Amino acid sequence: MIAAELHPYTSASIKIVSLKSGSTVYESAPRMLMTPASLEKLFTAAAALSRLGAGHTIETSVHIIPGRGQVYVKGCGDPLLTVEEISLLAGFIAGSLKAGTPCQIIGDIGCFDDDYWGNGWAWDDDPDNEAVYISALSVNGNSVTLNIAPGKAPALPLSVKLSPDTRYVAVENRGLTGGPGGPCAISIARPAGDLRNNIFIGGSQAPECPPLIKKLPVWRPELYFLTLLAEQLSHAGIITGSINLGSVPDKAVHLVSIKRPVGKIVNVMLKKSDNLSGENLLKYLGHRYTGKEGSASDGALVILDYLKANGISFDRICIADGSGMSHYNLTNAETIVQLLAAVYRDKTIYPEFVNSLPVAGQDGTLSKRLKGTPAEGKLRAKTGSLKGISTLAGYTETADGEPLAFAVLIENFTGPVARIRDVQDRIAVLLSTISL
Repeated sequence: MIAAELHPYTSASIKIVSLKSGSTVYESAPRMLMTPASLEKLFTAAAALSRLGAGHTIETSVHIIPGRGQVYVKGCGDPLLTVEEISLLAGFIAGSLKAGTPCQIIGDIGCFDDDYWGNGWAWDDDPDNEAVYISALSVNGNSVTLNIAPGKAPALPLSVKLSPDTRYVAVENRGLTGGPGGPCAISIARPAGDLRNNIFIGGSQAPECPPLIKKLPVWRPELYFLTLLAEQLSHAGIITGSINLGSVPDKAVHLVSIKRPVGKIVNVMLKKSDNLSGENLLKYLGHRYTGKEGSASDGALVILDYLKANGISFDRICIADGSGMSHYNLTNAETIVQLLAAVYRDKTIYPEFVNSLPVAGQDGTLSKRLKGTPAEGKLRAKTGSLKGISTLAGYTETADGEPLAFAVLIENFTGPVARIRDVQDRIAVLLSTISL
């Protein structure tokens, strides 16, 4: 299958081992260095669960200086904070201040360094919502959602709704409603590298066109967070002035915190292949183990230390980020299978790890793959995808119940990725039906 359908133009690194005996079931170029894409999240997840624990929490805290109307918000990279939770924070703050009291909001982002963009991320990934900006104060996936629909009559402007509705993003709507039977042709632009969060809408929609929903990342997520908080406080009758950045002073009094378990973040990161979770977890690892501003490079050292402790060779791999967006990441099928085997043996983290992996044909990034096959509901694996790269790695069981770990990395192909995923899926079905 591999030679006939991939070689000589396309590269593949494959390794399959029995977790019962440790023997190799199959391998093909298992040590060839490849770009893992989102399989990089497997390394981040294993290190986070092992070094921090599923119950460890990442905290976003609010502190006030009584009588001075100064409110400090300190974030350490919780990637799952929602607008609703900001509203809860605003309620606590409003309850501690008198209505009409001027309030100054200061954000503390000292848990992370100031690199907003991953090492080796492509410049033209911006403004793709998969490549969001990184910050210790994150909210709503560091993005906004546009819902664009036809207006009430031809020649009228398109209906545009922004979620959340915030002044932090400026939308210029040049789009018009077309006549019946016309095209559904909308253009949405937030120019790459734009530092003003301006979004331009053009084109036209006929009355029968369905709404278009589009997510876009925002620049300076910490200021986005603080702006949303200021807007919520204004709704509660609190006058907000300038928004600034700074460190929480010792004299500030802790008011309230939101704490997110690492296990929950790992689950979202693996199930949904959430890139922000991968990047924030990596920097948080670096912060926890250096006591300094967390960086991707320090987080990578924590991962390498985990690999070393588990006897996994890492001298030829490269860890550039926590999500797999970077083209600088390098690993191979053998290293990934060794990682999976090490996690399998560690019963303190294996249940959380394996239950966070997408289940074939049922949920996560595998919800639409392998449906109706013997692998459905049995195989649990992480997917990965970049331009010309497709990967799959995880666990399954043979027909006679023998547990397997596998990794299939394929790159240097052109055309639709569906052809490559079909090869991976046939391998997955074969592994789930053979007897050893």
